[in-house]
Amino acid sequence: MTTHPVGETRAVGAQSSTIVDDSAGPLSLGSLRAHWVIELGVLVALFTAYNLIRAAQGTDISAAFAHSHDILRIEGGLFDHLELPLNTWIGTVPVIAVSACYFYALMHYAMTPMVLLVSRKHGGWRYWRGYWAIVVASAIALVIYAAWPVAPPRLIPGIGIADVMRDFSAYGWWGSAASAPRGIGDATNQFAAMPSLHCGWAFWCAIQMWGFPSKWWRIPAVLYPTLQVIVVMATGNHFLLDILGGAACVAVAYGVMELVRRLSSRRRQAQEAAPAELTEPR
Repeated sequence: MTTHPVGETRAVGAQSSTIVDDSAGPLSLGSLRAHWVIELGVLVALFTAYNLIRAAQGTDISAAFAHSHDILRIEGGLFDHLELPLNTWIGTVPVIAVSACYFYALMHYAMTPMVLLVSRKHGGWRYWRGYWAIVVASAIALVIYAAWPVAPPRLIPGIGIADVMRDFSAYGWWGSAASAPRGIGDATNQFAAMPSLHCGWAFWCAIQMWGFPSKWWRIPAVLYPTLQVIVVMATGNHFLLDILGGAACVAVAYGVMELVRRLSSRRRQAQEAAPAELTEPR
């Protein structure tokens, strides 16, 4: 029989203070299946809600354009000196423009699940924090999409932004509705630009990858969101404020998870202290 010093036991307990209590020993096959069902069920529900809201046909288009002009006024000269030149330049370099279109259309849907799966492989608090953070961040974004429609720069006439993905649609499967395949553009809501989940999820990926054991993950943790930010502005799909909105959703979500962790830790400490108080001599 192996014994452990008291301090070591408490350290192990502290490490396993996650939403799922890893200190309870190996999970049974039934428990593992239950966890998978819950995790996948939440993600499927979120994905369904995401597509239903983005496909909603009741968007107030006039309000979406008005909100876009509000964003333009807030950005002021930043739009003219950053987003507009970037969009103009990329249209003159077809190889880079087409690469940016594919990056926008593919990486959003490839990197996010890959990082989620790698996070799950490592497990522990970092995984659960990331899992619920992306759920909370996406839920916040869906509420904003439904309540505050915003047109992307590429759809606003008179501001000088070219629709790069439409202009280079002959090189891919997309048409005039950003990354949506030709013929089904009407099934997606193009007025859900604020916040940018393309960038929000990229920032989420960066946070998760930065915490992976191998430091090699820190290279894509920096490169992926950086390229995503450049691409969404260059292709005219998002304003800079849309990008900051996506980052804010992710930051709030991680803040919520940190608050949950601290409240859970305090409650656990209070529960551990209660038996000791009862056994102390009066």
